[in-house]
Amino acid sequence: MERLAEEELGEGVLVEELHYGAVAVAQRLEELRPDRLILVGAVARGRPPGTVERRAVEPIPLDTAEFQAAIGDAVTGYVGIDLVVEVASGFGALPAETVTIEVEPARVEPSETLSAEAIEGLEQALELVRRELARGRPDSEAERPAAVPRPSPAPTNRRSTS
Repeated sequence: MERLAEEELGEGVLVEELHYGAVAVAQRLEELRPDRLILVGAVARGRPPGTVERRAVEPIPLDTAEFQAAIGDAVTGYVGIDLVVEVASGFGALPAETVTIEVEPARVEPSETLSAEAIEGLEQALELVRRELARGRPDSEAERPAAVPRPSPAPTNRRSTS
């Protein structure tokens, strides 16, 4: 996040760390009402470590029980891309144009350093963010990448990964 915050990414681009609870993130999205949202993070989905994946995300239709379960997870402190998408969808705060850029972590235990795979994945993720932002500029000739289907449901343990 720090590296992106130091770059000139264009007018109207806000780089913000959303490590706080998913309900607060949804409230922040309601406050900002962005046209586009790019969520970047590490998500363990069983891919090879360091894999970087871009996903086009659409609001998720949740029934009352699913939304309440997502809120329950959010208020207990779980933070993660999938939970943010679920909660923001439930509140109607997810922008129509939402993209996630995910890096598969090599390890999920606390650490002060990134693995070699994560460092390489981070570089690729930053470049994808730059391309995604360039694609949204009126003067851009960047190609629109193909959407990646929504992955299978997230594991029941929603604790964040690094």
